[in-house]
Amino acid sequence: MVGNDKEGFEEERQRGFAADESLDAYTSLYRLVLTSYGYRCALTGARFAPAVGALHPDLEVVAIQPRDEGGPLAIGNYLPMLASLRRVFQDGLITIEDDYRIVVPQPQMLDRLMLEGLRSSLVLPEEPFRPRPAVLAHHRRYALGR
Repeated sequence: MVGNDKEGFEEERQRGFAADESLDAYTSLYRLVLTSYGYRCALTGARFAPAVGALHPDLEVVAIQPRDEGGPLAIGNYLPMLASLRRVFQDGLITIEDDYRIVVPQPQMLDRLMLEGLRSSLVLPEEPFRPRPAVLAHHRRYALGR
């Protein structure tokens, strides 16, 4: 359940996934994204071994343009990233230019170690699987108003 309880605890739903798609579609996409990026974080380049179970213990697959905002259920709309970077990316504290450069509009908002761990540009998969300019532009509009 999403929201606050009487104790002040809450559970946050991950933006980017829609309830109208089958679990099989998301599972297949999740695996394709991780495989296409070689089990690397797109933002830091950190490499991990493939997961033994269904979910990877170190990487999350995050929508660039959330499904509930019209984002496609396609590999070009998703990035693998460390769990610690998911929220700052979704909140627009990290953006990506059309040339795949990583931009931190307000570096003072991020932890020093987090900043130092970011690459200057994304780790990219082969061409048909790269992030699409339209979803990158949507994320920048959300984050920066441009």
